[in-house]
Amino acid sequence: MDIPYNSEFIVNFAKAENSKNILKSNDNPKSSYELKKATQNFEAVLLNMVLQAMWKTIPESGLFEKNSATDIYEGIMQSSLSEEMARNGGIGIANMLYQQISKE
Repeated sequence: MDIPYNSEFIVNFAKAENSKNILKSNDNPKSSYELKKATQNFEAVLLNMVLQAMWKTIPESGLFEKNSATDIYEGIMQSSLSEEMARNGGIGIANMLYQQISKE
């Protein structure tokens, strides 16, 4: 499996690691805001991966030139869209994780 090593990958990896560290820390009981944010970040990373995979299936029309600027724009757009989706309910992963973790 080829792992893409670019800025999108680094941002997604950092978000996932931050969420994992918050959720795994055993020091103080975590506030509900920290838990909610960590679960939303986790869902945003998953949604971003889904959006990237879906975006690759769209055929190129040739209307716009494909270059590094469009790649950067598409990455930012996908990242922003996935974060917004996660903040507004997404596909429900964040809520289920939050409910499960807050019980413990």
